Amino acid sequence: MNSLSPIDTRDRGLAPWPLADSISEDLSSEIMTHIESLAKRQLTGFPRLNDPSVFGNNVKPGYREGPTLFLEDHQGIQLMPPEGFASHEYRILGLARPGDFCLISKQRNASFERYLGKLFGGAQPVILKVDRGDIRLRRTLAAACLENETAMSQLVDAASIAGTLNICPYLSSGYDWLLGAEIARRSGCPVQICAPLPQLSRLVNDKLWFAHQVRAIMGKDAVPPTYSVYGPIAAATILSRLARQYEKLIIKLPASAGSMGNLVLESAIVRSVSLTELRNNILLRLRLMGWDDRYPILVGVWEAAAIASPSAQVWVPQANIGPPIIEGIFGQILSGERQSFVGASQIALPFELQARFCRQALAISTFFQKLGYVGRLSLDALLTGTGLESAELHWIECNGRWGGVSIPMMVARRLVGTRNPMKLVIVQRALHDQSIPDFEDVLQRLERWLYADHHRQGIVFLEPTGMEQPNVTFLVIAPSDEAAEHMATTALEAIGS
Repeated sequence: MNSLSPIDTRDRGLAPWPLADSISEDLSSEIMTHIESLAKRQLTGFPRLNDPSVFGNNVKPGYREGPTLFLEDHQGIQLMPPEGFASHEYRILGLARPGDFCLISKQRNASFERYLGKLFGGAQPVILKVDRGDIRLRRTLAAACLENETAMSQLVDAASIAGTLNICPYLSSGYDWLLGAEIARRSGCPVQICAPLPQLSRLVNDKLWFAHQVRAIMGKDAVPPTYSVYGPIAAATILSRLARQYEKLIIKLPASAGSMGNLVLESAIVRSVSLTELRNNILLRLRLMGWDDRYPILVGVWEAAAIASPSAQVWVPQANIGPPIIEGIFGQILSGERQSFVGASQIALPFELQARFCRQALAISTFFQKLGYVGRLSLDALLTGTGLESAELHWIECNGRWGGVSIPMMVARRLVGTRNPMKLVIVQRALHDQSIPDFEDVLQRLERWLYADHHRQGIVFLEPTGMEQPNVTFLVIAPSDEAAEHMATTALEAIGS
């Protein structure tokens, strides 16, 4: 069976769907030569970075037409408590088609599954439920699947019938690849992992490694002042120096996702204490966050006065299919001191700024592709200055995985197509310690606002609600920003947030 063409891959929902207002940028021959040189140097120092042979000859990164196993497991995210591993398992179900599979460990929600079946108007994917056992053992979904003969038999049979199988993990891990290797061994068929190899995944999601590579590609001004620190006294010393010039500072745990590993410090407080007091305070607060004394950590400047926080949503295909494609630019909605992600909406930047943003995002993504990266990623940036026309662009991190923007974006594509002028607003809230109505109740309260195909607009839930589901995740498809925001507010009020 031949690899999919880009058009076929789009139809499966695992590849590019450029938005109507996206800008196509080409990289100059000079930057391409520079990127290739940097990639060659990286691969020389890490020659097995893009080598899948340890998992066998029948497992490779990529995608081929055939059944796909989807799994969203947050076990690999630093600082994620065990009870949070299964928190979003249902969210990725919106990407699956008839003939696909979705792996979960939480209690199934029949109301939500019926809702998605009606939403997409057809047969649903097969849901495979496995048992993780004691959450303290931190077993991954893929490991639980390997130990579940019923699930394994279904996947091996599907691979044997189709001649292939794809595995699409939320975040690539060694267990996802071991699962693919075992299915390939038992079926005798090739298995593709729609994600990078685990060793490359770890690098791309490391904030320090990312900052170093961006500086190498585009120069030191492409990232905020950032330092790699290997001890608490060094951290205190660098923070004291930065506090003389900047108002707010940041410590980040490099492998944490989003804001979970962020520690924001007021420079006035840093200046008011001794190095010893600062060191002790840093250690205490980091350990309270769940840090395990692992170095290096990132120390830098917190750009609190940013004008906007845009993210580039990128699909990176296999290199022989084509270059990375920037599918959309979303403005992140951040909340609280640590700037936690609570939602996003499409944004349009001034033409020159958007061209620069897309060109730099493409350069970063192309570098990753040269290293062997395949799959989904988002690139987060900050725009600083007095206005968008003259804004400075600083890249802050890469999420080499699916996430809170890319999954809703692809669900919207399934519903309205690739070139629809509708506006998208994505909402993600944690509603702990609240009386959350169950999903059937929510559907009744919001019946007139739910997405309807004949209207091509409305609210689309990506996860069920309920007391055992503290996350509320939905997207709004509407003809205008105002209509989308109104529907989002209506939904949150109905749910009780």
